[in-house]
Amino acid sequence: MSRFHKVLIVALLLGSIALLSGKLVWLTVVVVVFLTIVGFGVASPRLSFFGRYVCRGDSSRRWVALTFDDGPDARSTPALLDLLREAKVAATFFCIGKKVAANPELAARILREGHLLENHSYSHSHFTNFFTVAQLHTELAQTQSAIQTVAGVAPKYFRPPMGLSNPHIFRAARALGLQVIGWTARGLDTKSTEPEKIVARIARRLEPGAIILLHDGDIPADRLVVTVKRLLATLRRLDYEVVSLDKIVA
Repeated sequence: MSRFHKVLIVALLLGSIALLSGKLVWLTVVVVVFLTIVGFGVASPRLSFFGRYVCRGDSSRRWVALTFDDGPDARSTPALLDLLREAKVAATFFCIGKKVAANPELAARILREGHLLENHSYSHSHFTNFFTVAQLHTELAQTQSAIQTVAGVAPKYFRPPMGLSNPHIFRAARALGLQVIGWTARGLDTKSTEPEKIVARIARRLEPGAIILLHDGDIPADRLVVTVKRLLATLRRLDYEVVSLDKIVA
């Protein structure tokens, strides 16, 4: 039973008591508090409110996983791959299915160079959190198929667009055998344009087993390369090893 279901049961009991007692003010309070808690659950992966949302890996070693969302992007991903190859770093790419279908050679390169190709939905819709289970299943299944066509193996991990969640997401992911992945530290690099600030924001959240979130989709190549170079230098200075996600997530 998820935390959502436990909170729902408590809310229904308290709401029923308030309703039977004729205390509509208390009923309103129960509804408002319930909706507030659900809102936090939707927006905060670390709460694992609707299901197991993995936001950190094995902390027994000083290692982190570097992950990139929203690619593959022909304008920026090749430069990033060049940098990762030069630095001998394996990363994990949460890819949008329709971008994989549009850039199969680039997606194949990601896999060929030792990185992981994982599921980030097919369309990356801003309305993902309002999709039915059937719609989500279709989105995830289409991405599984697109990546399997390129990689020869289906993804094991799914990161919901914008990191949002609800019970439907976990049901759809579970049906396809996907583990839902969040993050420990993110640079907010889709909003911030200064590599120094992006890296500093990540550094404040670093810990053994951290999952780091950056983006290669719709990010200018020069800014992406500078940011990742600075981040890798910071990780080396702090004595962190960078590994692919499957190394630290059970």
